[in-house]
Amino acid sequence: MKNTLLSLDLGLNDCLYRIRRDERSTKRVVYVVIKDLDIIPEEYRTCGPDVIRELSKLKECNGNIRSERDKFKLHAFSEQQIVPSYKFFDILELRILQPLKTRVFSGFGFELDWLAREIKAYHTLSQLNSTLAPGILGYTFEGSHRVIGFIFKEITGHRPDITDLGTCKTALQQLHSLDIIHGDINRDNIFITSDGAKFIDFEESSIGRTGSVEDWEKRKAKEILGLAEKLKDTSGKGRPWSDS
Repeated sequence: MKNTLLSLDLGLNDCLYRIRRDERSTKRVVYVVIKDLDIIPEEYRTCGPDVIRELSKLKECNGNIRSERDKFKLHAFSEQQIVPSYKFFDILELRILQPLKTRVFSGFGFELDWLAREIKAYHTLSQLNSTLAPGILGYTFEGSHRVIGFIFKEITGHRPDITDLGTCKTALQQLHSLDIIHGDINRDNIFITSDGAKFIDFEESSIGRTGSVEDWEKRKAKEILGLAEKLKDTSGKGRPWSDS
C-alpha cells in the first residue's frame, strides 16, 4: 500500500488532509482530519512524506488518541449543479503533466461554491457560443462519481501586457455585454490567442445582473477602468500556476 499527500487545509486548531491511497488493484482518496495539531510536530505538518510518516505512527493508546471513521460526508456537487451532457473523468486516472495552482477541482468542501461559480461561467459562455473562454471538456470525479471539478480545453497563447490593452478591452466589453462581470481581472487570468483574448478563473464572477441597473453598470465600468493598471502589473499576483 502506498499513501501520497495530495493537498491539505491547515487551520489554527486542526488540519484536513487529502490523501491518495494506492493498493494492489485499487486506488482511492482518503480524507483525514487532525483535531489536535499537537499530535503532529509543527515541522512535519505540511510536507507530504513527513505527513504520511507521522500519520502512520498514530495509534489509539491509553485514551490519549482516538480515531473515528466516516465521521463527515464527503463534498461533491449536487445533481442540480451538474450538466449531464458533459463527459466524466476519474481524477485519479488523469496524468498530471505540470502541477498547477489554478482551482479546477475542489480538494475540500469549502471550495465548492467558488468552483461552481466558475463552472457556471464557462457553461454560460459555451451556451452563448462565445469564444471568450475555453470550452469545458467534462467533469472530474472521485470515488463513485462524486463530482469535484472540471477540465477545460487547452489554451494556446500568451499573457497580455499593456500593448494588448485594446484587445483585452474589447473582449472585456464583450463579456460585459453578456451580463458577466469577471471579478478578478489580472494579466494572469487572460490569454491572447489567435481568436482574441480569452478569460480564465471566473471564481469571483457575477453572472446575470444583481442589484440595480445603475450599480451593475458601475461595476462594469470599474472593471474596464482598472484594466490598464492590471496589464502593467508584473508582480505575478493572482498567477494560477508556478513557474518553478
